Amino acid sequence: MKKIEKLWGSKLNTLLLLSLVFLAAFRGQDSGLEDKGLLPDKKIVHVGIVVDDIERALDKWVALLGVEKRPVINIASGHEDNPTQYHGTFTDAKARIVFIRAENIQIELLEPIGEEKSYWKDFLAQHGPSVHHIGVNVKNLGETYLDLFKKAGYPLVQHGGWNGGEYGYMASQKDLGVVIELLEHYE
Repeated sequence: MKKIEKLWGSKLNTLLLLSLVFLAAFRGQDSGLEDKGLLPDKKIVHVGIVVDDIERALDKWVALLGVEKRPVINIASGHEDNPTQYHGTFTDAKARIVFIRAENIQIELLEPIGEEKSYWKDFLAQHGPSVHHIGVNVKNLGETYLDLFKKAGYPLVQHGGWNGGEYGYMASQKDLGVVIELLEHYE
């Protein structure tokens, strides 16, 4: 570093040089990133937490946030028009889910149920109850985002839908410390 500083004259110039080298190396990769990044809309809509006991976890969150009306737990399962796929294979995976609204974001709790394979079930077995994903809304999930994420090194792990939308979990855990969930709500 000192040799570079001597050559370039100051720490600021050195930092600028190193930043340019880093950016050039990053841009040189075929990552599929556009100028605005993979997620130009940077609004995170929820944080998903995989749990082993949704009733207990919900009680704790309700107490923590002072939620007056306890949210209703639902069953998430594949939709006939957009069935759940895990690593490209159809599955009847199910989870108990609930959304807890905070002022600026929602907390989603997911408890995998049944014997079918799913990303939720594997994640829980590997990591225990913990943050699983962050959810972001997108448009044109299949036509745009799945390919962009795959090119960036984050392939689709699990995909499914519901009446009115679809989701895709992208394998970003290793690099980002969390899975990115892409959500598309049909209009």
